[in-house]
Amino acid sequence: MSTTKKYWKGIEELQETPEFLKHQQNEFVEELPVDELLGNEKLSDSSTNRRDFLKFLGFSVTAASLAACETPVRKAIPYLNKPEEITPGVANYYASSYYDGHDYASVIVKTREGRPIKVDGNDLCPITRGGSHARIQASVLSLYDSARIAGPKKGSADIKWEDADKEITSKLNTIAASGKSVKILSSTIISPSLLAAIEELKVKYAGTELVSYDSVSYSALRTANLSSFGKSVIPTYQFDKADYIVGIGCDFLANWLSPIEHSRQYASSRKVNKDKKTMSRHIQIESSLSVTGSNADSRIAVKPSQLGTAAVHLLNKLTGGSLTAKSLDGKDAKISAIAKELNTYKGRALVVCGVNDPEVQKVVNAINIHLGAYGSTINLDVVDNKHQGSDQAIANLLSEMKSGNVGAVLIHGVNPVYNHPQGEEFKAALSKTELSISFADRVDETSSACNYILPDHHYLESWGDSNPRSGMYSLSQPTIQPLFKTRQVLESILLWAGNTKNSYDYIASVWESKMYPNATGFISFSDFWTKSLHDGCFASATLNTSTDSIEPAVVSSLDLSSSAASIQNEISKASGIELLVYQKTGMGDGSQANNPWLQELPDPISKVTWDNYVMMNLDDMNEKGFNVILGQEQLSDTVEVKSGNYSVTLPVIAQPGIPKGVVAIAL
Repeated sequence: MSTTKKYWKGIEELQETPEFLKHQQNEFVEELPVDELLGNEKLSDSSTNRRDFLKFLGFSVTAASLAACETPVRKAIPYLNKPEEITPGVANYYASSYYDGHDYASVIVKTREGRPIKVDGNDLCPITRGGSHARIQASVLSLYDSARIAGPKKGSADIKWEDADKEITSKLNTIAASGKSVKILSSTIISPSLLAAIEELKVKYAGTELVSYDSVSYSALRTANLSSFGKSVIPTYQFDKADYIVGIGCDFLANWLSPIEHSRQYASSRKVNKDKKTMSRHIQIESSLSVTGSNADSRIAVKPSQLGTAAVHLLNKLTGGSLTAKSLDGKDAKISAIAKELNTYKGRALVVCGVNDPEVQKVVNAINIHLGAYGSTINLDVVDNKHQGSDQAIANLLSEMKSGNVGAVLIHGVNPVYNHPQGEEFKAALSKTELSISFADRVDETSSACNYILPDHHYLESWGDSNPRSGMYSLSQPTIQPLFKTRQVLESILLWAGNTKNSYDYIASVWESKMYPNATGFISFSDFWTKSLHDGCFASATLNTSTDSIEPAVVSSLDLSSSAASIQNEISKASGIELLVYQKTGMGDGSQANNPWLQELPDPISKVTWDNYVMMNLDDMNEKGFNVILGQEQLSDTVEVKSGNYSVTLPVIAQPGIPKGVVAIAL
């Protein structure tokens, strides 16, 4: 019997369907209509090969160009007063920062004739180290999006900035006098300058509160760490120091927490050279094949409801404990084998989990304590400042809005009507406030429900700063003049607080008072500021240092029996088909869903472009009679997905790696 392995790129190749065999030698699956393009002549009968070649080439190039955009009318306009830094045809580069409330990177922006055309990672950033990903690369296109709002609006009507400021200031004064609160609902803010400006607004209007909301919540991590260590923080993870990695429902190479950083660290741990003779071992436990799972040495597929139970099983096997845990449909032996290996890697192991359940995260904390990960592969001293959203805080805000206790809501960088589970309730509660302001750059589900839309600059038009991690700071600078009559959120907050400084001066003053005292080797603040602006970032000497080392004995002092019981209670509720909602590698949380570069980016796992779809197990599709093999002559079946009053009809595709009884849909 032959033991030769068979490698395949798709189900149609695995099953060797007639259609696949028919087209497998062709460069293109679909036949190109060459004869139609050549008019009445057939290519085989043509006597002038060069003519036919140019005729066909001319069609393909022209078609590709016209499909992309209409041909613009170009007028030659000479420089009357040429900007000193611009040389026609020669690119300029500027260090800046990208942060959209979800992804962060220090970047280098390439410009030509004063227009940004390319975004790449900044090699000087100690976090991302020159890395970037699809969403950051594609962000330059959103600068030129015609759907951006061209100026401030009151309702659907245009309004002048000075009139909007006068009306808003008057309403804020009235609200403050009435005793009602002012809420700023925002994605996690990592800008020290914007946070300082909000503090000034709090001084002027008592009762002002900042509420952080993340469309993809990591609240459970902070809650679990507060319970386990007394710190409501997200630690930093060092995959490059781990010789054994276990991921539980955690796509850390594509989306989880800091994927650009994790990808570089992971690549380092997997690379073998003359100084490093072994590569790290990676086990992935997940419910749908992810980018991370596809890179693992071994992968265990379980249902979403079983991810927490897998963590409990792993802890039991590692420590000899007896926490309640149901069987994993024959996967228990594999978990036992992992635990046996893990126990030999103490101090060099790392277990990460993407389940947003505090009880599951507490169990994972106990696993990492037992393995001696804290102080070696997990750093509790240097924390991640992103993802500070609190599920409880947003629930409290919604309750207060419903009761009519909130006088004003200022919404920045979030779209809860679209992406919060209680989005319709939020929209209804928003109408009960006296003043609602959105800083969105376009009309979306939330901004359209607000009294005012005061559009923020694009990040490539803005001055800004970031503090993504303990001891690490970066700057943003404009690479183009604002294309529309927009205004930076920082300047709006400052103006309403009574501060007339512009964003550049204010940010510089914050850096002089807070960052400069921690810098060494500079004669003056001017030197420090110039160097930081040139490099794009500044890191203090404490970055990536760790002193926290938690003894394994701490595990026995943690009361995990209630956590295990809660996890088993959740698995008991699961019945029928289970839904896994995940983030696509290109689309992320969907905030750039209108970006065509990301829409046409093939998913690295399914290879599908554009639109959303339901992924199912191959056997489930066969049992339900769905088309499994898709091709030129066969289209996908569709299914209707319902949640409350909402429903959507999506095509269904087969995805190897999904267990039976599970369907996966992108967020």
